[in-house]
Amino acid sequence: MNKRAPQYIRYMYSYPHKTAYRPFHPPVSLAPYLKKAEGRQASLYFHIPFCRYKCGFCNLFSLQSCNKQLIDACLEAMRRQAVQLSLLTENLHFGAFAIGGGTPLLLSAGQLNALFDIAALFGGAAGSVPTSIETSPHYADADALRLLKEKGVQRLSLGVQSFCPDELRQIQRQTPVALVKKALDTVCQINFPRFNIDLIYGIEGQTVESFLYSLRSALSYRPAELFMYPLYIRDGVRISGQVNAKRLFDMYQAGRNELLQAGFKQTSMRRFVKNDAADPAYSCGDELMISCGCGGRSYIGDLHCATPYAAAQPEIKSILHRYIATTDFTVAGNGYLLTEEEIRRRYLIKNFLYYRGIDKADYERRFENHFPDEIFKALSNKGLAEDKEGFVRLTDQGMAYSDDIGALFISPAVQKLMDNYPLE
Repeated sequence: MNKRAPQYIRYMYSYPHKTAYRPFHPPVSLAPYLKKAEGRQASLYFHIPFCRYKCGFCNLFSLQSCNKQLIDACLEAMRRQAVQLSLLTENLHFGAFAIGGGTPLLLSAGQLNALFDIAALFGGAAGSVPTSIETSPHYADADALRLLKEKGVQRLSLGVQSFCPDELRQIQRQTPVALVKKALDTVCQINFPRFNIDLIYGIEGQTVESFLYSLRSALSYRPAELFMYPLYIRDGVRISGQVNAKRLFDMYQAGRNELLQAGFKQTSMRRFVKNDAADPAYSCGDELMISCGCGGRSYIGDLHCATPYAAAQPEIKSILHRYIATTDFTVAGNGYLLTEEEIRRRYLIKNFLYYRGIDKADYERRFENHFPDEIFKALSNKGLAEDKEGFVRLTDQGMAYSDDIGALFISPAVQKLMDNYPLE
């Protein structure tokens, strides 16, 4: 499986991917879907689509801009969206709140306070439930971190990527290593409750030894979590290159061994945790998520919706301005309505790629359908999966090929939509 290296091309983190979404004609009302979800636990997500600069590997929905007026206009649109959605979600129980982007800490103190005021419209979700925020080390200064602690944020996610200057230049990452170390020192001095560090392996010129240097540097700050991402070369990014599967696999194995020896537990191909007690005990794949902000997506039963996917800056800017001009946030203009088959596929993908695996009895209860043993037997015969005590899980070898294995479950209809998505 090393030759074509598909596991280093696509990142299987959700299903269907946003490139399978299409405009709804006419727009779909959220009300009946949220009515069906009454009484359920949900998560709240705020998306801040702004960055000071775009890294060479990034294809996320974010605009390279620090324009205060534009950010204020976006926050005002988020407030309108939250007012409308909060009325429709009064009977949901929010159990988690996350702020992502983009770079949320790019916001000024006043704008961050406004953001948390918007979150309070959903019944005080911010700080009263597990709350996390993403940031770049460039913005993780003492004043910002103290503000986050005051607001009840318990988890900070830091995109570090590498502790080697040459490697940061290769991926067009503009944060100097000295600033990275200063930010992490500040996080530790302020005693932030929980933080994770993101690292990338597979950078041009990187070796197993230099990746382990970055990994050990990260571990010296005692993070609660660490994410190792292979360098994905995808449409819409600023860097190009060939994927050397053998080199990436060697780095993955070396990094995984280092983390296991350091007492971390692997929960997915990319995520390693010191303590998984905070992880949900329920199955993945049928989560309920409500998003505010341009670029965020909502999962409401069989309705998945978001603003259109884009990677190019002009298109992102155009979508952002359309979002700011929106008056009715109670309808979805773009998304995907999952069939029963697609809901089953999502359940299989999300659970199988997570370390707990698929509870076969739970699958059969939920879907009143026999568990599809055939594909899992084929994977087991290759040493990539195992069936123990009613749970089908990836083996250690299978975990390394998660993205490749996850792609096996994409339906032909969804794959066709993804392949034909009009990227600028």
